[in-house]
Amino acid sequence: MNQSKENSPSGLDLQRSEINFSFRDNNYKGYLVAPSVEQGLRPLVLIFHNYQGLKFFELDVAEYLARLGYVGLAADLYGDLVPPHQRLWPENEQLVPAFRKRCFEALVSLDHDHEKFRALLKIWLEKGLESPFVDKTFAPAAIGYCFGGMAVLECIRSGLDVGGVVSFHGLLQTGEDPSAAKSGAMRPPLKLCENNYNTGAVVLVENGAADYLVTNESKERFFAEMNEAGVDWNFHDHSGTPHGFALPPTLGPSGHLHENSDRRSTMNMLSLFKEVFPGVPQNHVDRNAAGTTIPV
Repeated sequence: MNQSKENSPSGLDLQRSEINFSFRDNNYKGYLVAPSVEQGLRPLVLIFHNYQGLKFFELDVAEYLARLGYVGLAADLYGDLVPPHQRLWPENEQLVPAFRKRCFEALVSLDHDHEKFRALLKIWLEKGLESPFVDKTFAPAAIGYCFGGMAVLECIRSGLDVGGVVSFHGLLQTGEDPSAAKSGAMRPPLKLCENNYNTGAVVLVENGAADYLVTNESKERFFAEMNEAGVDWNFHDHSGTPHGFALPPTLGPSGHLHENSDRRSTMNMLSLFKEVFPGVPQNHVDRNAAGTTIPV
């Protein structure tokens, strides 16, 4: 783990670290940002990326969370399958089909192998808890965007010890992404494994009501699944809001920032953190990682 210390724009001292490990013949690198130890230990929040892989946006989210007063860990779920320099939307349109195919094949390698997916999520949780900046008396939280929203729900289904999760425009069922089929990605046989639901966590789903990837049938199945398992869930449908509403346009076509929905969903996330991390001071930060203004 490599570490560096810098001052944040909010005046807080922030500690930045790299986390590297190998898993099943693949190499992963994540980034952790934390308030300095002089400010006390803080709860961990895992951050899972959209289908493009870990890039600048998730690092910005980790910075935002650290400025709020938490330890943000931007976790890499693709490793070498999508090299870091190939995770941004190509400027050359001729390269887009290959880019989409590469990213979706990395996604499918996880969402079609539930045991592998959940094992990797568990490693990231364990790596985050090894940080000397983390208050281990709190079960961590996990947030995710699109594919990352699917990942946080797999944390719940696999029984990982998290206190709360937030899915931003994520799919509700794992291994059923219609976009992957359109991309030409290889779709291996679906490998299921037994669910062991974490019924002590709070699940928060922030969904765009105009998200074509989340149908009414998908919602009903999700509600029934969570109810049968005894999971505490909240589902917010944001009117007139598309898929990718919390992602900035700087990500390319994946970013369909809808500021009102992004603002409200961020405020819902902050409220959840106050619930699952009681007594932990939460700083006010004027703008979130997408640049949306957050009121006091």
